[in-house]
Amino acid sequence: MKGHFLIIGILVLVVSVLITLNIFFQQSLQMEIAGQFNEQQYLISKSIAENIGEYIHFLKEDVLSIVSILSKMDINNKNDFEWLAKDVIRKKITIKTTLLILNSRGNIVFMQGERNSHYPVPSEILKQTKGLSSGSVNILETPSTLHITATVYKQNMLKNIIVLSVRINDIANHFITDTSTSEDPQSGNYVCLLDKNGNLLYHPPQQSMVEKNIRNADSTCFKCHLNFELEEMIIEGKTKNNNKYIAPFNQDKILAFSKVDINNLLWTVIVSAPYSEVTRTTQQSMKFYSYLIISILITTILVSTALIAFNKKRIQANEIAKRQKAMEKYAIELEEQVSTRTEELLTEKEKLNTIVSTIGAGIILFNKQGEIQWANQMIKDMSGSDVVGTTCDELYSKCEIIGPYSLKNDVETVIMSNLFGKKGKYFQVITAPVKGESGEIYAHIQLIQDVTEIKKMEEQMTTSEKLASIGRLAAGIAHEIGNPLTSIFSFVQILREIEQEEFKKDSLKTISFHINRISEILKQLSGFSKMPIGEPNLCKINDVIETSINLIQYDKKAKDIDINEALSPALPDVTVDCNQLSQVFVNLILNAIDAMPNGGELTVRSFVKENNIVVQFKDQGIGIPKENLIKIFDPFYTTKEKGTGLGLAVSYNIIEKMNGTLTVESEVNKGSTFNITIPIKRRSDT
Repeated sequence: MKGHFLIIGILVLVVSVLITLNIFFQQSLQMEIAGQFNEQQYLISKSIAENIGEYIHFLKEDVLSIVSILSKMDINNKNDFEWLAKDVIRKKITIKTTLLILNSRGNIVFMQGERNSHYPVPSEILKQTKGLSSGSVNILETPSTLHITATVYKQNMLKNIIVLSVRINDIANHFITDTSTSEDPQSGNYVCLLDKNGNLLYHPPQQSMVEKNIRNADSTCFKCHLNFELEEMIIEGKTKNNNKYIAPFNQDKILAFSKVDINNLLWTVIVSAPYSEVTRTTQQSMKFYSYLIISILITTILVSTALIAFNKKRIQANEIAKRQKAMEKYAIELEEQVSTRTEELLTEKEKLNTIVSTIGAGIILFNKQGEIQWANQMIKDMSGSDVVGTTCDELYSKCEIIGPYSLKNDVETVIMSNLFGKKGKYFQVITAPVKGESGEIYAHIQLIQDVTEIKKMEEQMTTSEKLASIGRLAAGIAHEIGNPLTSIFSFVQILREIEQEEFKKDSLKTISFHINRISEILKQLSGFSKMPIGEPNLCKINDVIETSINLIQYDKKAKDIDINEALSPALPDVTVDCNQLSQVFVNLILNAIDAMPNGGELTVRSFVKENNIVVQFKDQGIGIPKENLIKIFDPFYTTKEKGTGLGLAVSYNIIEKMNGTLTVESEVNKGSTFNITIPIKRRSDT
């Protein structure tokens, strides 16, 4: 197989060498043809220049003959002048000329030819001619005409001025043969005539350029020229006497020139043709040969490729037959291995499913975009639906918990509440990254476990520790306060017995009641860590509310407080400790009064809701900041300067032991609302 490719490679190399040689030969041949053509151009330009020079020489000889005759003879009539013009001026070349004989003052004595085309004679010609010595000839140029002038002297006196004029265009038309093969000015084939200053005297392809200077050419001059750089070099004599020039690059021009140099007359005959046109035939033939070689190469490659492909198919057929037998054997072995591995995978899958199902926690697999790709049955039970295909945002709130994990490699654990819309529930969320083979993180897995009971146990343990501390503190406080309180109570009893005025009796009764309350609080405080259940009895909630309100009506802080009662008359009786319940109501009323230092309104409501009695205390006080709401039921937490932080803690424990709840809703500067719910118990239940 490698041998076939080697043969094709050698063929490609050989053909490439042939093409390279063909290109080199083509370029060499083109340069040779261009050189031969350039030599012919030079011969043409030289012939034209010599003919023009010889003709101008003839004109000079004719003028000198006329000067010689006039200097020896007196010719004064028209017939003699006509004879002179007819016999002296040679008629070998049929180019129209104009003969003009002037007297010494410059007046015309005789004229033969076209007057309107050349005359009157410019004063500059007369001025230059009068200065000539006898027997001298001067050649003068005007833009379109060549003037050959001489003077006739007799006895050292100027007698006549001879002017023989001929059109430059007539000279060029007679001696210059246009070698252009195309009438299109853009073809580039032309013969032109330039004077020594660069003025274009003759240019058949584009007559509008005649009399223009190539150094100041405008856009109309470039229909058959890319530029005049080479022509300018010829005029300026920078060609180092080389009359032939080949410019295959940039200008695409083959050019030859010869000069006409007589007296002060210096003309340049330029013959030019495009390089590309001269070598076009060679290029076409070389292209044909190149295409032929390429065709041979392609044909050879195709035939070789076909043979190689045929041979390759034969070899492949043999190889396929051998491999097929080996594959059949290997397929049988592979099938047996796949069957074994499948059984092992199924066993492992069952083990994994059993572990995941019995783990007692929810498991979620989600990608970096938060899309859930897999979840176990526990998550479906927690959320109440199949969550695969949904996003983390749809599953539970605070889904931003996954945000920081996109760039982390470690495992993090957080405690979250109220997931899946379950209020009062706490969940432990463990998030770990899932990495690919290269170590990049492409997904995360979460383990979600309900830890509500554990959280409650922690709270209870914390509360128990606080209560134990309070108990130790309260025992000392109760001992120190108990003795003075006993003396005060005794004196109050004595005063009640001897006092006759009704108002003072009522006041002493109120004092006695509060002393009893203080005594009860001290008892409760001394055993705070082991809060007694009390003595439950049948109790009317509305009566306890009114009694509690009456207890604080003489308090100085309550003077500016309006207490509104909205008590439902249909409240059933409940079995609770009335004294402890009154203690809770008084604490809440006093707290509401403290929250309204500038006065306000306190609304007390009672009603039945869902088999519970609800007692509501709503004030218009300063409110409680949101961040403090979770702390107000903690022992010793207070915002008052003289507060102990025990009132709400004791009240909370009392209501909790009645199987009720004490909650609060508050907004800063808008007031607070404390809600007490007590379950209704029938007499038959007690």
